[in-house]
Amino acid sequence: MDKKARARATASTQEHLSVREVMDDLILNKNGSVAMVIQTSSINFDLLAEYEQDNKIYAFAGLLNSLNFRIQILIRTRRIDITNYVDYLKSQKNKAMSEGLKRQLEIYTQFIGTLISENDVLDKSFFLIIPYSPGVPLPGTSILDAKKNKEERDKYKDMKKEQLVEKAKMYLYPKRDHLLKLLGRMGLFGHQLTNKELISEFYTLYNPEEE
Repeated sequence: MDKKARARATASTQEHLSVREVMDDLILNKNGSVAMVIQTSSINFDLLAEYEQDNKIYAFAGLLNSLNFRIQILIRTRRIDITNYVDYLKSQKNKAMSEGLKRQLEIYTQFIGTLISENDVLDKSFFLIIPYSPGVPLPGTSILDAKKNKEERDKYKDMKKEQLVEKAKMYLYPKRDHLLKLLGRMGLFGHQLTNKELISEFYTLYNPEEE
């Protein structure tokens, strides 16, 4: 494919994406909205004691009940290839170790080999997305107010992206800090995705065959 054909293909793809730009660790969408993405760690709930499970449930309920703004919970699952890890385990057999350790290594290597031959090895990532949509009407908004909100949205669509980003930060940053604090109470760690991380996630999303 020549350069012109690649450029046409890229332009055609971008026309179908809702994302306008990634800027200052935020996603700017073509409809004038902005979004912040927070990635969180995870825990193995089944391995917790019953009282620990109850504590996590109560903490999560507290997080949900504390929200006075919209969020989206996104779980992304993808297959991962760990054949290189199996090759690494096999290479360890040549290292000096006791016969007992060699036997344990062989058993473990066989277990991993069987696991990946019979099952897909999956990696899960967990995200909280906070949207900022200026002028979006709240439930129960009157027709007159909805019209005003539409005019407000149209105004923001024409706003310079730098101004929109600054307004979005004023709205999103307190929400981010609130969520991070409550995630900490649940024993989870969260962080806001940077420009580089956001671009990497979008690339992986739209190019799954290259994983």
